[in-house]
Amino acid sequence: MKELLKLGGYLFVVCAVAGVALSGTNHLTEKRIKEGIEASKRQALKEVLPAASDFKDEKDYKIALDKDNKPVGYILNVLTTGYSGKIEAIVGIDLEGKIKGVKVLTQTETPGLGTKITTNAFLDQFEGLKSQEVVLKKDGGRIDAVTAATISSRAITNAVRERINEFEKSHR
Repeated sequence: MKELLKLGGYLFVVCAVAGVALSGTNHLTEKRIKEGIEASKRQALKEVLPAASDFKDEKDYKIALDKDNKPVGYILNVLTTGYSGKIEAIVGIDLEGKIKGVKVLTQTETPGLGTKITTNAFLDQFEGLKSQEVVLKKDGGRIDAVTAATISSRAITNAVRERINEFEKSHR
């Protein structure tokens, strides 16, 4: 019994030291992690609308502003479900509604197949298109689907088109 209490005491001390160490590490790195996440988000925004130097948050979109604080376009959040799960992306459109860029932020698609929707080879096809042109070639449009990932390709393509259409109906 004495041995069991001794062992329990050692276990308590080890757990307490580990807990304090983890808490301290979290406290020391929390600010850097938040800054890294913010920098990553800002970089993604600049990638989809390179003409912007600042962004103003609105309820369900961002206004992209140039260095003179004049609007150059909009950044829209896109959420959809692909073959394996949720896909989160952003799309940048100019003031005329032409796509300037699309970036997939998170996805859980099949590695080596569905994940190819994140490549420039796929996403660059959206640039310069208006929403009505954002349709897969298999469906009569201009976007080539990723081979063996038609469901993922169709999901992101349809979601981008529908999000732009929804935005234009409610904000123009």
